[in-house]
Amino acid sequence: MKFTLPIAPQPQMRARHGRTRTGLSVTYKAPGQRQAEASLIGLLVPHRPETPLAGALSLTVTAYLPVPMSWSGRKIAQAETGVLKPAIKPDLDNLVKHLKDCLTAAGFWGDDKQVVDLVAAKRYNDGRGARWEVEIQELETKQPGGKVATPRRATPETPR
Repeated sequence: MKFTLPIAPQPQMRARHGRTRTGLSVTYKAPGQRQAEASLIGLLVPHRPETPLAGALSLTVTAYLPVPMSWSGRKIAQAETGVLKPAIKPDLDNLVKHLKDCLTAAGFWGDDKQVVDLVAAKRYNDGRGARWEVEIQELETKQPGGKVATPRRATPETPR
């Protein structure tokens, strides 16, 4: 399955820590993180499969980041044609972590540990706007004895 999400890629934010009035330590998500997750999950839901994917998966992701408006016209053109790459924050692994967590929450698969192949890139938008381009493929796996197991969907009788 292949789809595009028209939303600016956001990184996974670090967990926040604090204390309650009684002195207990608590860990919580930043308010901006919750909002970013809700927006992304809302865009993912129409693309999710009827039943969660089971077995080994391959994930290919390209995060197209917005070009800074403060740049000169020449530099913007270089970014949009791919000459300049976004070797800046946010880190690619934090972008992918955020997307994988949202794919899990949206019900694409039971757990993101199922992703065994990952190809990820970050680029500046190419004139079509900031967005995510996502491709998920189910992989065949070889069982002991040389048998090939085809991917199967999780069902109510089959644990995810």
